Order: sequence, then structure tokens, then C-alpha cells
Amino acid sequence: MPAQFADVIKNLPKKPGVYRFLSSDGVALYVGKAKNLKNRVSSYFQEGRPKNQRLTLMISQIEQVEYTVVSSEKEALILEANLIHNLQPKYNVLLKDDRSYIYVRITNDEIPGIFLTRRKFDTQSTYFGPYTQTSSIYQIIRTLRMIFPFCQEKKPQPRPCSYVGIHQCDGICVGNETMAQYLTKIEQIKQVLSGNTEKVKQWLGENIRQSAEVGNFQLAALWRDRLALLDNTIANQKIILPQPQDIDLVTMVIQQSAEDLQIASVFVQNIRQGKMINVNNFLLSGSEEGFDGEAIEQHFLRRFFSSIQDKQVTTVETFVQIFKQEEQ
Repeated sequence: MPAQFADVIKNLPKKPGVYRFLSSDGVALYVGKAKNLKNRVSSYFQEGRPKNQRLTLMISQIEQVEYTVVSSEKEALILEANLIHNLQPKYNVLLKDDRSYIYVRITNDEIPGIFLTRRKFDTQSTYFGPYTQTSSIYQIIRTLRMIFPFCQEKKPQPRPCSYVGIHQCDGICVGNETMAQYLTKIEQIKQVLSGNTEKVKQWLGENIRQSAEVGNFQLAALWRDRLALLDNTIANQKIILPQPQDIDLVTMVIQQSAEDLQIASVFVQNIRQGKMINVNNFLLSGSEEGFDGEAIEQHFLRRFFSSIQDKQVTTVETFVQIFKQEEQ
């Protein structure tokens, strides 16, 4: 194992996450996901491991190893896909374009419908995603259809759609329910796809209570069953479909080194339209007396905000690139 990676690999957690191999100039060579970061990353540098020409060439160019810990393999899949799409690493063959992603599309038709698509082509529709596991999203949509039956017709029809007969559409297409009732269900589906399952559970619970109060126990039982279905199949899954927001998160971890220096690891996460598209982390160090934790934090933030004010940079991503170059 190369000496420069020994300490990094030694301290890798045995947790799911995404790792990045970088060249000497900080360019991403490869992005990968792992169920166990320590085992996966160390396997690249094990003596005697069979290596093809492409892998050998990639390993010879690695100068830095970075990683991001997540809470599940599903999160690792999503983050890996976003990073590959954004960074376009040289040695990643797959997932370099949107053809590998699946989105949930909710249309803006007279009767809003829900579809799966591999591309965003309609600016009037609402999209959730991307998903890298096709089977998972198909299961989620099938379950949502049983909880909140929705229609595939774009506008009212003289005959009920095929889903009415199998009780997966309540008949909005032929006027068997009001548009207000239908749009309320669509809103609940959006809440689930946004990860707000607790709000949806409260809404279902309120429907159970109201139905029981008026003596409609059959309807109350129906809402009860749908709440149980939500609990058992969706609410317990961690669906990574956040709101479409642009956020830059800066995290600092400060430790004392063996040489009595303050070492700060600055971790920057760039979230665009609700998806983590890039991560940067680098080190700052200083003497114990003159450069404590608070000073390190102020040093970074002061330079960032002054750069923004002077219009030298407009994003955290640009600032981090400049900052890295200056620190080298």
C-alpha cells in the first residue's frame, strides 16, 4: 500500500459512503460507492489483487483520497450518481449522463398524472429524483397508487379509465370525485416523495378520526389500512428526495496533531436543486498558540465573504478551488 494513503485508509470508517480518487491537481479520477468504505477503498491498494491495465493506470495517478459518509446504501447510490454526473471522472464508464437516472414526473394537466421518465422535458411538470434503483421507485409508485389512487387520463373522459376497475383510480376521469379531492391526494403524494411522510401520516390519521366520528366505519377502516400500508412500505424507507433548494454547507472538524498543531478539515457540500452535486474538503493547519479553532473558522469564513464582496468569486465551489491553490 502506498505510504501516503496508509493513514487515510487506516482511519476510514466501516460505514456506507462515497469515495473519490483525485489526481495531483485535484481532478476527480474515479467516484465509487461502498457499503463499507474501509474495506472497499483499501481493496484497491492490496498487494496481489488482480488488476487490469485500466485499473493499474488509474491507481498510478491517485494522489488524494476523499470520502463522504452517508447513512445508507441508498443514499450512497444517489450521491454517487450526482457526483459522477457533475464531476465526469475519467475512469467512470457508467452514469455519465441522465440516461441512467429515473425521475418521477407529476404533470400539470387538467387531471394531473404521475409517470416515470428518464429525462426532464416538460417545464410545467414537477419532477422528483433522480433514482438510481429502478425497482425501488417502481415499488414506491405502486404503493402510492394503492394509498392515493390516481388517474392516467389528462382530462375527463366519457368512460372510466382502466384503473377504475381495479380500484387504483377513484374515477376523477368520469366525475366520481371532485377535483379538490383529487388534487389533495396528489399533494399527499408530493409530500411523500419529498420525504415528509409524518405530515401525510397525520393527514391520514385525521381522515380516520373524522370518518369514525360520523359513523362511517367502513371508510375509517379504508383510511386505517392505507395508513398501515404507508407505515409498512414507505415511511420506514429513507427516501432521498429533498426540496429543490440551492445550499452550500460548510463543516469544520478540528483536532490536535502529534506535533501540537491545530489541524482543521474543512468540508464543503454543494447542494443544487436539492441534490448534492459536489463535495470539497481540504486541510488548514497552524501553531497551537497562534491559530486556535475559532481563528481557523474565522480565517476561512472571512476570506470567503470578502471574496464574495469583492466579486472575485460568486460561489463556494469557485472559492474552494482558489483557496486550495493558495494553500498549496
